[in-house]
Amino acid sequence: MIRKLLVVFVVALVVLPVVPGLAQDDGIVSAVNDDIITRDEFHARVQFVRWQYLKELEALYELTAGNMGIAPTYVLALVDNLENPELLGDAVLTQMEDELLLWRTGESMGVTPTAEDAAEREAQFFSLWTEIPVDELAENDVAQQFISEWYAGATEASGLSEDDLRYLFATEALRDMLYQTLGEEISPTELAVNTRHILCAWHPDNLASLAEPTPDERAAADACIADAQAQLAEGVPFADVARELSDDPGSAPVGGDLDWSFLSYLVENYAAAVETAELDTLIGPVETEFGLHLIEVLDREERELSPAQLEEARAGYFDLWLLELRLDSSAERSDDWAEGLPTSPGLDSLDPEIQAAIERVRAN
Repeated sequence: MIRKLLVVFVVALVVLPVVPGLAQDDGIVSAVNDDIITRDEFHARVQFVRWQYLKELEALYELTAGNMGIAPTYVLALVDNLENPELLGDAVLTQMEDELLLWRTGESMGVTPTAEDAAEREAQFFSLWTEIPVDELAENDVAQQFISEWYAGATEASGLSEDDLRYLFATEALRDMLYQTLGEEISPTELAVNTRHILCAWHPDNLASLAEPTPDERAAADACIADAQAQLAEGVPFADVARELSDDPGSAPVGGDLDWSFLSYLVENYAAAVETAELDTLIGPVETEFGLHLIEVLDREERELSPAQLEEARAGYFDLWLLELRLDSSAERSDDWAEGLPTSPGLDSLDPEIQAAIERVRAN
């Protein structure tokens, strides 16, 4: 029984800066540096992604025994994309533009997947869908039937050939290789700081708000800081002032103590202030998007990242690298790139029981 749910070939949602202007009706929807994406290629990929999203919904229905409300956000996100062709089309085209950048950059770095790399990525994909180990796929009749039906279904829905589909696995292998290559540049250690602070927030009643402070809100924060500085100058212990005045509900009860944090986990201005500050010395006020801070750095040292923290750092570094790659490149889309976007296959192709389950999620 196929029970493993896996989102694959998920389209990127970060939009590559584009400059409209390609001639209409020339068969090209986007040009990335010296590479082009034709309308036929684009529409075929959109149809494939639509088909894949429908497969995801079918798998979720089976996995949850029809109770798709277990994952409402996920269901509604897929449905929203399927029902908004331009939203999905923009994301698919962005991903295709990214792929061209990755292939060109991989070539320049000497990082390109072999046929064996692509086959391994393909096997991992089908192993997850069938829950059959990679090394048993070739001899397993259930897995082979699923693989055959998957390729047939994808080809029928999109018009993509098996070679076209295997290109997607090769691209995923390339992305993995670039991720690993760039990840080697990440140090297994990072500077950590033990700090405490007094926060005079811009919006003390809504700390999550990133709205610019009004003149009155800024004046209130300034007055709060002045009060804190006056008490500290009179010899009132930092912890006591933090308990009385700090707007940070997490640290105020413990005297403003934030304990140990890696530098990269701190907001930009706070991190810059504590990176080299003298220990046990009052610094500030330091302005961040949350307000004004008076800070003391109690200790500072290099610490080993845990496996999870190291992976998080690698993921963040890769995302920034890809963003810079986009910004340093040019993508020019045709003015009519969104015309004629496929709307099939659609939700109406699903089993009526699955459609009914989706409607129950929407109703809630």
